[in-house]
Order: sequence, then C-alpha cells, then structure tokens
Amino acid sequence: MNGSDADGGSAGGGAADPEADGEPDMGEGAPRVGEPAVESAVAEATDSTPAAADATLEGLDRVTRRDRVSSVLVAVGPGPHSAATVDVARGIADATGAWLELFHVVPTDAALADSPAETEGGAADGTDPETGDRDDYAATGERLLDAARDRLGDFDRVDRWLVEDRSAASAIVEQSPYYDLVVVGAPTTGTVGRFVFGSTTDTVVDDAEVPVVVVEADGEAALDVV
Repeated sequence: MNGSDADGGSAGGGAADPEADGEPDMGEGAPRVGEPAVESAVAEATDSTPAAADATLEGLDRVTRRDRVSSVLVAVGPGPHSAATVDVARGIADATGAWLELFHVVPTDAALADSPAETEGGAADGTDPETGDRDDYAATGERLLDAARDRLGDFDRVDRWLVEDRSAASAIVEQSPYYDLVVVGAPTTGTVGRFVFGSTTDTVVDDAEVPVVVVEADGEAALDVV
C-alpha cells in the first residue's frame, strides 16, 4: 500500500524522508545527535498540550534511533480523543522537526458486509447504516482529515492519506515500519470510532514495528468536523 499527498508525494517516501543533503531538517530546539529524543519529545508534547490528559509511550524497545524522530504516522478518527491526538502529534513534531502523516482508514465493502455490528447507530456523519456505503465513510474520512489539517494551523511538515482496508489496525501496522512513531487515540466507542480506535489501539500497540504513543484527552477533545 502506498499513499500520496496532493502533490504526488508518497507515504513512507515524502512524509517519511524529509531530509535534504542527507540530514533531516530538525528545526529549532530539536535534540542533537546522540541525545535521547523519543521519551523527551513525548513528555514535552504531553505537558504542552492542554487538551491531553495523558500520552503513554508503548514499545520503546522497538525504536531504532532514540536520538531522532523524523516521521510520525498519526491515526486520525472521530471521538473524544481525536483533537488531543493531533495536538500531541504536532507537539512531538515541534520538538523533533519530524514530518506528520495524517492517516485515516476507510472500511472496505467486504469489511462492512462482514461486520454489521460495526455500523450500528449510523456513521459519524449521521449516515443511516442501512443506506450508507463505502463512499459515505470516505466522505467522513476526508472531513476528518480536513479537520485534522486545520487543527495543525500553520504547521507545514504534513501529508494526508486516506486508505481503504478491511482492518484499520492492519493498515496502521502495515505502514508502521516506514515511520519512527505512531500516534493513536485511546480506545473509544462509536461507529467509525470503533473501526479506527476500538480494539485497533490495542492491536497497534502490540503489533506495530515502532513505538506507539496512545493519547487520552482531558475531557472531550474531538476534531471539529464540518
């Protein structure tokens, strides 16, 4: 699976390789080579994010370079932790000079047919599950990605990627080797929320090939989807 942004860049390529002349553009305040980056960046991002109650770093033993974070995969979905997830991801990027990939997974028709319970209560945009289809979920996903991008404000080291898969967890895990960190929201409920952040969070934490940051919001901190 290969994603692309509006300019034709590819995930795991453009987002995961923002280097120039062989060295990453780390930005001001980024750790120097040899200095631990992952733990300090997550702690700094959590402390500086009012919307976040906590951000737990899982799988630190999977990190290949503790002094560098150049790319972060941000799982974007609806629910009470969604805005805080984007905020913490930006905080990590600000601390390390990393690029962000806003990543949303749309269920395939086969996934919808096989898992009717996942669509009980209607989609996040109010679509009736009896009439909703993949296009409805895709439209919702695009709005979520728009809201996540808007949430980042003037931050410009960012790409977006809407993918289709039978499982959100498998899509995130499959792409994880191309990034230094994965950031996800804490488990939640709701139609699209269950698909993206239900048991998905636990699976990603267990199976991703890089460390995973699990973000819990301080109260309700959902993306403002228009």
